[in-house]
Amino acid sequence: MKPSAVLGLAATLVVVAALIWLIASSPKAEPGTTQQTGGAPSANTQPMQQTTSSSPQTSTPVRYIVYMATTTSVKDTGLLDVLIPDFEKWARARGYDVEVRYTAVGTGQALQMAQRGDVDVVIVHAPSLEAQYLKNGTLKCRDVIAYNFFIVVGPRDDPAGARGNSAVDAFKKIAEAGAKGKAKFVSRGDKSGTNLKEIDLWKQAIGRVPDPQSDKWYISAGAGMGQTLQLANQEAAYTLSDTGTWYRFQDKLPALDVIVAAAPDLINIYSFEIVKPSPVTKLMAEYMLTRGQEIIGNLTVAEKQLFIPITRADPQPLQWMKDLNALFGPSCVK
Repeated sequence: MKPSAVLGLAATLVVVAALIWLIASSPKAEPGTTQQTGGAPSANTQPMQQTTSSSPQTSTPVRYIVYMATTTSVKDTGLLDVLIPDFEKWARARGYDVEVRYTAVGTGQALQMAQRGDVDVVIVHAPSLEAQYLKNGTLKCRDVIAYNFFIVVGPRDDPAGARGNSAVDAFKKIAEAGAKGKAKFVSRGDKSGTNLKEIDLWKQAIGRVPDPQSDKWYISAGAGMGQTLQLANQEAAYTLSDTGTWYRFQDKLPALDVIVAAAPDLINIYSFEIVKPSPVTKLMAEYMLTRGQEIIGNLTVAEKQLFIPITRADPQPLQWMKDLNALFGPSCVK
């Protein structure tokens, strides 16, 4: 072989060897991972293994993170402590490895988080406000999952003489006693479902919402239900609570008693709503109306039920919901 040919062959072999070395040393993509490209997190942006079907095609569980905004009453009652682990277990049995991460805030703030795209699902309790977010497209669907009632609680000696009245009349008496320096009222002041109900009652009772600056008897807590009850207990003040949180905290509130008990106009309706539809958020909706109903119904304190699951609702409360036009959709499971 001529020397020039030998040199050419050697050069070719060197180039090939260099290429093989470069390919072998290049970083490889890890299997089963995805890369975030910005934007708000959602249930289908962080799967370790993704599928386009509602039924996984392999025996390997599909990994999802679901971001949820929920009300403080759902958290303070302890419902999330049992509901979330049970859902995650239920989902795994169906091939989905799900982790639920939640933020507990007032309903108004939860719906604002939904509008910003910060969460995938919400559990809230303000039907009139929910309707607005369904209309503007933030919420894609809605299912009522449970209910309890609002109650007025206050000092055991009831300085306003509000006991036994309707909620509206009780608020009138509290305002009158407050103006005379004989009573206080603690508001959540956080645009929650409970706060919105309180605002509605004040407007019916005195035609306005008390101002903490000018109405010194009116205290805005800017806090969740549990903290608001604790502040009312410290101040020997009245407040509006849901029955679930009241039952959970009652033994820690020695200064307070129920002043106005549950009534048709005080029904408190909790709904599950999807912000970002995906196989796993739809699976969560299915859970809330099936297995989740049992978990919700079994949550008690001193044999008192904190929430009544919608599937166990008596005809009368269902009629009250219909009268309030609170059973609107569309459903997340159809």
